[in-house]
Amino acid sequence: MTESPLFARCNDLTIWVFQATVRYPRHYRAALGKATQDAVLRLQRELVAAARRREKRQALQAADEALAELRLLLRQGHAMSLMTIGQYEHVVRLVDEVGRLLGGWRKAQARAATGGSSDSPDSPVQ
Repeated sequence: MTESPLFARCNDLTIWVFQATVRYPRHYRAALGKATQDAVLRLQRELVAAARRREKRQALQAADEALAELRLLLRQGHAMSLMTIGQYEHVVRLVDEVGRLLGGWRKAQARAATGGSSDSPDSPVQ
């Protein structure tokens, strides 16, 4: 699990989000900063749950929903000038990479559920 690119990139994303949101101004930190932190932690929790469960689709769906929420919160933070354009570009690249890896894992699960061939449907896409 920890060697998977998805988990490594999610870890990078989580650390980045926490380091960025603690720098939000105080009046945004309690609401938008906390919500952003909660979304990235929910994403990470759901990925861990998917890796450990026999039935992965529900946890992968929940992880995808958390990722969508995180995208929205980061976009709002940028719109409110809480991060620079360079910071926003960096985090968008991280989020997009996590999204691509998660999408690949979800497709592998869908193929496995329909009887399609897949190398390893029980592990994150490498």
